Amino acid sequence: MNTSSLGKTLGPVSLQDRIRLQLEQDIQDGKLMPGMAIDEKAVAASFNTSRTPVREALLLLSVHGLVDIVPRTGIYVHKLSAGELVAMMEALGELEGVLARLAALRIGPAQRDELLRALGGTADRAAAQDAAGYQQANAVLHDVIYRSSGNPFIVEQAKTVRMRIAAYRGRLFERPGRLNTSQAEHEKVVNCILRGLADGAAEAMREHISAGGKVFADLVLTNSLR
Repeated sequence: MNTSSLGKTLGPVSLQDRIRLQLEQDIQDGKLMPGMAIDEKAVAASFNTSRTPVREALLLLSVHGLVDIVPRTGIYVHKLSAGELVAMMEALGELEGVLARLAALRIGPAQRDELLRALGGTADRAAAQDAAGYQQANAVLHDVIYRSSGNPFIVEQAKTVRMRIAAYRGRLFERPGRLNTSQAEHEKVVNCILRGLADGAAEAMREHISAGGKVFADLVLTNSLR
């Protein structure tokens, strides 16, 4: 684990928080996959510390449903059931629908330009059929909408859900035709936001997340995600 850049970007934070944030990032990036055991001793060694702050960080991750602490067995990255996955996609659709609605009402001139640039980024990656690049550009676009909403509390809830399902969502954009469909959905969302159509933006975003959820459910039901 590389913690030097993490410390620079986060500023003065406790060691426990640094460990927690690094583990969260590793889970989100897929370095720690669902069901994978977490070696408490190795984590402590990577941070040149005792196991105490590692245990504290893992307890917090357990509270947030990211890891399972099994007595006398070990600590594992939480593996979501199919039902949990589908439920979280539904929750994400509602949360992001609200954020899109607020963005349509509150977006400023600078964020309008940023949103258009982000849409251009997803368009480029869709045209190139670059699934990995599209996933990154997609995250940028949604982040602009998050910030444009002006509601950090709802943003935090949406990011928590996204983090919990991140390891499962990576293959969504590999499905044939999904990049182009997703881009068309993005264009509808962005158009509504820029025109100040709050209800339209909310509905377009819910449809966008719901469409991804249907693809997602198909992957789960066909055992494509392991």
